[in-house]
Amino acid sequence: MQRLFQWFQARLSGPVNAISGGIAAMMVVGGGGFTFERADAASPGKEGGSADQLWSSHVEPLLNAECLGCHGPLKQKSGLDLSSFNGMLKGGEHGPAMVPGKPELSRLYQATLAGADPHMPPGKNKQLSEVQRGFLKQWIERLPVLSASSNASPADVAKRDSHGIAGGTEARARVWTPPQSMPGTKVIDRFVELGWRERQVKPAAPCSDETFVRRVHLDLAGRIPTVSEREAFLQDRARNRRERLVDRLLAGEEFADHMREIFDVVLMGRAAEGVVEKRESNHWHAFLRTSFAENRPWNVVVRELLVARPEREESRGASWFLYERNNNHQAMAEAAAPIAFGMQVNCAQCHNHPLAKEIEQRHYWGLVAAFNRSKNQDTTEGPAVSESAVGGFVNFANLKKESQPALLSFLNGKTVDEPRPADGVKEEDSVEKYLVPPAAKGERAAKVTVPKFSRRDALAGAVIEDNPKLALAFVNRAWALFMGRGLVHPVDQMDSKHPPSHPDLLQWLGRDFERSGYDMRRLFKNLLLSRAYQLDAGMPPRGGPPSVPESFSRALEKPLSGEVLARSMAVASGLTPSDLRVGQGSGFDWKRAKQVFVERFPDLFAVENNATLQQALFLTNNSLIERLLEPDSANLTGRMVEMKREEDRVQAAFISVLGRAPDPLEMEKGVAFLKVLKERPASGVKQLVWALVAGAEFQTNH
Repeated sequence: MQRLFQWFQARLSGPVNAISGGIAAMMVVGGGGFTFERADAASPGKEGGSADQLWSSHVEPLLNAECLGCHGPLKQKSGLDLSSFNGMLKGGEHGPAMVPGKPELSRLYQATLAGADPHMPPGKNKQLSEVQRGFLKQWIERLPVLSASSNASPADVAKRDSHGIAGGTEARARVWTPPQSMPGTKVIDRFVELGWRERQVKPAAPCSDETFVRRVHLDLAGRIPTVSEREAFLQDRARNRRERLVDRLLAGEEFADHMREIFDVVLMGRAAEGVVEKRESNHWHAFLRTSFAENRPWNVVVRELLVARPEREESRGASWFLYERNNNHQAMAEAAAPIAFGMQVNCAQCHNHPLAKEIEQRHYWGLVAAFNRSKNQDTTEGPAVSESAVGGFVNFANLKKESQPALLSFLNGKTVDEPRPADGVKEEDSVEKYLVPPAAKGERAAKVTVPKFSRRDALAGAVIEDNPKLALAFVNRAWALFMGRGLVHPVDQMDSKHPPSHPDLLQWLGRDFERSGYDMRRLFKNLLLSRAYQLDAGMPPRGGPPSVPESFSRALEKPLSGEVLARSMAVASGLTPSDLRVGQGSGFDWKRAKQVFVERFPDLFAVENNATLQQALFLTNNSLIERLLEPDSANLTGRMVEMKREEDRVQAAFISVLGRAPDPLEMEKGVAFLKVLKERPASGVKQLVWALVAGAEFQTNH
């Protein structure tokens, strides 16, 4: 019996194809414990891809990790800078580091070979693997020849290789210009198809209706569909049934709840239980939920976050975005940059970004200056963030200890002029400098303090007006949310070191989002009805070109977040969505369950998705799951116990949990397992359902 159950659970627990880098993980029950098996990583070969694919997937991460510490923007040993293509061509004291198309003449490659002198990376025990050297060699072989006078970066070279012309995303000619009258979904389809042709890959087949109904419920409602919802959709014979389902879910209360959960993490990060309760009690959650329920323009939402002076009751929680950071102006700046510009600026605090040269130290401190007149203030209307009319003129020093003033200079090239007091001159504060002056000393303010010249207003204007990066950042995150990976990956590093996989598509999506008035729901619908979203997750046939994640030629498996996993497990067990909204049902403590699941499954938009031993042990030994699967008259396992035939029990388990019927082998093994425990049917059905909910198929959106 034990062997049979081990086989059954292992079959349903892997593989998970979504793990980054082409690595699959499989949890196997056996030998009294859990083991994790890793498939071989991708290796170079004829199918390795063009120079752009090799650069973004393998070569750039290799150089960043092994080379740029000594040969990058901050340090150039032997006069060699490997952070730009021009630097590689120019080389250092020993001549050019790389000759396009000729690895045998390229010191960048030759120095990595065993026995090379000098050898790179330095050190007796530091050797690149054969696979790493293979990718480096292939990249050099597939580079187009450029002159040493070229200003192109390695990413630009990759674009020249794939498009046949030089220049980055902004400079190069468009491959195709969509007609203005073409529906958005069709434009997306065309751009993605051009990407398949460029990469010489074939797309997967369209997903089935039973896959689509599960996928879209997970993405929009934050849970699997109930059995009745699944059956209603499968019985719908309308040609536009998928569109109608998307419209219904986008208009539902669960959509707003789910987006609130996601953007709470995106904007604020994971937090301990006490902090989460403060967010709730201070209307932060209500602000987010209302923004999605009302489909408020995203640029309006962002302005409210940055200015933190809500003008309507429904937006009063917007101030919490800055308030929770408790007068830490650097934390405010670091939180604002990914939203406003799609970039992380943390690395530019002490020097210009070592890899992305467009992110400068002055931009980091310009954002800090935008917030450094801000201070938490408790008013009669609740927590607020005041702003002074004076002060906040600071300097920052670079690595050479050269001091510079922190000006209101931002990542999109905009600078806001502001008079600075002369050296030694002390500013005088006065009520004439305020729209709403500070409260008298010792008195509690009725309203938040507002200066006539507001640095936060100035930042918001620079972000909201004529700033394509605002739209690009949001559409890239939306793409990652629904497709499993951003057009730029990682999703909040939209800099020169992370070129988009589909630059024309990204630019079109950004402009279309702007033209629509930053209509989030319209954007989501276009993505969800696209061909790329509706592909099957199956791998291509053996012998064909590899299905690299950035091609979006198949659906990428997306691990469920803690909230979605807990909610889906509850629905699979028999609780209704309305039970979960009010936190009730069969004595199940939904609030506690969600908190515990989030602690074990905290990742959202992770760069790499890796299952952990702690997660496996949690799914095996947690009392919440035990209680959820305990048979009673109202839940799935209770209904299964009442069924007379083992075949019906197996069928019910698969339909309720995985949203599909068992295949013949699964049916055979499931029936055999239940028959072994026919004297203890409650134990049998409970273990069968546990095997399904603890498996990788249930834990991913695929």
